[in-house]
Amino acid sequence: MLTKALLKSIFPRAMDDELEAFLTYGEQALKEAGILQGLNRLHYFLAQLGHESAGLTSKEENLNYSAAALMKTWPNRFPTLEVAKKYERNPEKLANFVYGGRMGNVNPGDGYRYRGRGYIQLTGRETYREIGRIAGLDLENNPELASNPEHAVRIACAFWSWKRINPSCDVGDYTEVTRKINGGTNGLPDRLEWLDKVQRLLKPAGAGPSPAPATPAVSPKPLPTPKPEPRPTTPSRPTPPAGENESLANAAVLAAQKKLATLGYYDGVVDGIYNQLLRTALWAFQTDEDLPQTGRLDDRTRKELNV
Repeated sequence: MLTKALLKSIFPRAMDDELEAFLTYGEQALKEAGILQGLNRLHYFLAQLGHESAGLTSKEENLNYSAAALMKTWPNRFPTLEVAKKYERNPEKLANFVYGGRMGNVNPGDGYRYRGRGYIQLTGRETYREIGRIAGLDLENNPELASNPEHAVRIACAFWSWKRINPSCDVGDYTEVTRKINGGTNGLPDRLEWLDKVQRLLKPAGAGPSPAPATPAVSPKPLPTPKPEPRPTTPSRPTPPAGENESLANAAVLAAQKKLATLGYYDGVVDGIYNQLLRTALWAFQTDEDLPQTGRLDDRTRKELNV
């Protein structure tokens, strides 16, 4: 059972109103997201929040970068100091440059309007729209709600559900949880320190020593995908929209379905057939990996998936 004293021990720098809002509005959201159904789920959730929000003290992306930091963070966008100097210490101009025209940002100013907010930062109009739909909030028209303590936990839980993170928790794959949140493994050492702390403080009564934090950082090998049952032969199949060069059934599509299923993006039948579920999974993967959002198994996406 989470209490204010326990949360304070985990997040000692968090303001009282943050902790009280977490307790008041968080329990129902945690239940609905299934996070209270297993210790790993709760431990991983709290540890990731600790890293993402600096211990519940930050709910908005800091875009006040120096030129040198811009070159390090976005080397492709800021290849020279001269270019970076135009955007340093200018959060609004920077956000509109690096986030504009992607992640569903279509209007002037969308990059800054839909900058990172929340305990697990939402970025991009499309993400705000989808998380708002799950959380029951109109985040697309009111993106500032993501920074409100009253909604922060519910939004983080909605993100958790959107990314289908619980299965990775259940097999102890903390590295994969990090990938689903971050798109990579940035900050993994700090995330592991948070996990160690949470496990120690939330250890069940009578339990022995907490497991070593390094253990969940190793991703287990994915289980082999079961062979699908034979499908009945049909006279013809619909063709994909114009411009798509994938065949309806081929080895690359099959490999992509397997890889995306392992990563938690695809939950359809693994049969090598390009379908709407695969299109949606590809779009989500491309969004997370900062690839052109085509929904197709194009060359760049195949390279990123290694299929």
